[in-house]
Order: sequence, then structure tokens, then C-alpha cells
Amino acid sequence: MSIKKYQALTYSVELGTLTKAGEKLGTSQTAVSHLIIDLENEFGFKLITRNKKGVSLTEKGKSIYPYIKERMHLKISAGL
Repeated sequence: MSIKKYQALTYSVELGTLTKAGEKLGTSQTAVSHLIIDLENEFGFKLITRNKKGVSLTEKGKSIYPYIKERMHLKISAGL
């Protein structure tokens, strides 16, 4: 699993939109969406719901989110 995928999810949730996450990552909203879809495919379930107001974690997303944040921070600390 890629650090970019973790960042895409984390920034989307924290900032509330895929567009703002894309700006933070220096990429497009579409690229962020694809990263999250890839991550959802790896886990085998939806992590976020998308609507006109932004994004929010699904119930399964809420349960796995602390793990994703921890893994992201570990990878960043390790310089990966």
C-alpha cells in the first residue's frame, strides 16, 4: 500500500473534500479519487462516502482509519 493512498484518504477526511486533498497533495481531485478507490479495492470495502457536501468515512472506514493514519505516520517517519 502506497503512502500516497494513505495521504489521499487522510487529507480528504481531514479537509472534507477530494479537491482540497488534491490541492494539498499537488494533484487533481480525479487523481485523489483514483487513489482512494485503489485503497478501497485493496481493503475490499468502501472507506468513504462522497456527496455534494464533501466526503465522510463509512462505518468500516471509521474502524480502519486509525490504522491508516498510524501506518501513514510510520511510513513518513521512516522516510518511505
